[in-house]
Amino acid sequence: MCRFRDTSGAHAGSDPLPVKRGASYVLLVTIIGFLFGFVGSMPVAGPIALLVFSRGLEGKSRAGLHIAIGAAIAEAIYAYLAFWGFSELLESNPWVGVASRVGGAGILVALGTWFLLRRPKPTSEPKPRVARRKGVKRNVALGFVITGLNPALIATWGAAVTTLYSVMPVEFNADHALPFSLGACAGIASWFSLLLVLLARFRNRFRADTLNRASRAAGILILCAGIALAARAAFTLLEPG
Repeated sequence: MCRFRDTSGAHAGSDPLPVKRGASYVLLVTIIGFLFGFVGSMPVAGPIALLVFSRGLEGKSRAGLHIAIGAAIAEAIYAYLAFWGFSELLESNPWVGVASRVGGAGILVALGTWFLLRRPKPTSEPKPRVARRKGVKRNVALGFVITGLNPALIATWGAAVTTLYSVMPVEFNADHALPFSLGACAGIASWFSLLLVLLARFRNRFRADTLNRASRAAGILILCAGIALAARAAFTLLEPG
């Protein structure tokens, strides 16, 4: 849990300066959150990154962006909760983590299987407006649910908040949770937007068989992630006590 220091008896040169609530300090915290989100999203390793990457290769940049936005919103919520010590709440209620892992594993296994069985198709004729709206909601929800069912992100953002707390020269408190989380959300969405722009620019260099292999590789990795998540849940349930 991130604990905020009492600065009522702070001495110059020994403790951080008192909390600043000005707009400039809020902007600083927001920028730091943006950098955490942007840099932390760079590795193309997790299921969201693989989904977005796959959509970009298929020329479906909008779908990829909507998935990324859903994931960014979920991560922003975790970043916000990290300021309030929700990692300790999960530790004291392990069933929450187990339930999340089971749900997440089911989604990832289904998604990985779908990637393995399908053949990616390039963008075709424009869809009707109603279909596009449904697609937007579905993709945003997909990104949100996959990320939201990953309780490990609480620990990840808890570590980020602790790092921020330890290196900041000025004291901060829970009032800065919102600007930090909004900055993180913007950073995550910005990185995936940049990735999709680059893929849109260079995707014509990839052949159809390359797209098929990329889709299958993404399916295998997502499927493995789902199996690993299910195994973690099983081991947690089988642990004595």
